[in-house]
Amino acid sequence: MQRFNCVAEEIRKQADKIRDRLFDKIKEGNPVIFGAGDCGHRIYDLLYGYGIQVLCFCDNGMGGGTDEVTGLKIIRPEELHDTVICPEILVCVGDEKAYQSIGRQLFSLGFDEAQIHIMNEFFYWQTREYFDANIETYRKAYQFMEDEFSRQVYLERMKKVFLLSDISQIVSPNEEEYFDEKIVLTEDEVFIDCGGFDGDSALRFIKQCGGIYRDIIIFEPEISKKAAIEKSMGDNRYQLYQLGVWSKSTKLYFNAMGTGSSHVSKERGKYMIETAALDEMVYDRKPTYIKMDVEGAEQEALKGCRKIIQTYKPKLAICIYHRPDDLYKIPIMIKEMNPEYKLYVRQYANAWFDTVLYAVPFSHGPLA
Repeated sequence: MQRFNCVAEEIRKQADKIRDRLFDKIKEGNPVIFGAGDCGHRIYDLLYGYGIQVLCFCDNGMGGGTDEVTGLKIIRPEELHDTVICPEILVCVGDEKAYQSIGRQLFSLGFDEAQIHIMNEFFYWQTREYFDANIETYRKAYQFMEDEFSRQVYLERMKKVFLLSDISQIVSPNEEEYFDEKIVLTEDEVFIDCGGFDGDSALRFIKQCGGIYRDIIIFEPEISKKAAIEKSMGDNRYQLYQLGVWSKSTKLYFNAMGTGSSHVSKERGKYMIETAALDEMVYDRKPTYIKMDVEGAEQEALKGCRKIIQTYKPKLAICIYHRPDDLYKIPIMIKEMNPEYKLYVRQYANAWFDTVLYAVPFSHGPLA
């Protein structure tokens, strides 16, 4: 545990410097958050936690309304000059093209570079206080990692969360994501693809097993993805359920973005999806490999396949980056459901995303 303790001490010493970097974005001005979506609300929560009051939101699409979560006004960009004196504009969108476009828009409205601050690096950042509150669960999850490289990856991912550090040295090839070459596939696989998107993972599975498999079952709740999946899969044998995976059958509000970032939403909206538990839907199919990339629903989805995990011990490839507590809660959850798993973690981007936990039953050998 010496390495874990060293990293913990580094986080405690250095995390306040990241907080100061956040404060530097605001200076003495009047903070306005440009972007009333998830990223904007994340930055709002950070600032609120440090006693900094955001004056309002600004948004091209939602301007003219009131934010339901915070009660703040959402103004249009052209209203900024008349609404806020000397604003510090915190651009809170995740996509690089989007924030570059917003920057050009703000320049055209007469704002200078010193007033515009790109905040996407803080979207996933967690504070030292959060680390201190959860250090023992981080430690417990770290101890479950099976090999030395997984332990290294885990520590570097912790540093990414709290210190925004470079982690390029532990990044694995992107083409191996969900299908690490040490994960052995047989000719009798039943692959459950949770978060099917456009069928890309299912196609990679088919390639990995040489086109010989027992079944592929795809869960993808967004209606617009059906045509893309059908086109991608072509004549390959599969079954599609237009359902979200969850701990039970229910209906949930859904932010249908048409991209890989569509997700279940806490806020009321026009779009709803039906969900189901894997134990209810595919238990009798005896799954052998389950992949989950469900944009923050992984913990609930795992609760919904407890019986499968305990009975069949399928190989698992689970994303553990969508929610801050995924990094420690999901490894602990899987080991508590069935201790007959070896856990490995791999990182596929020099970023806070694309972190995958592999759970391999003892009988399948090591992931070295």
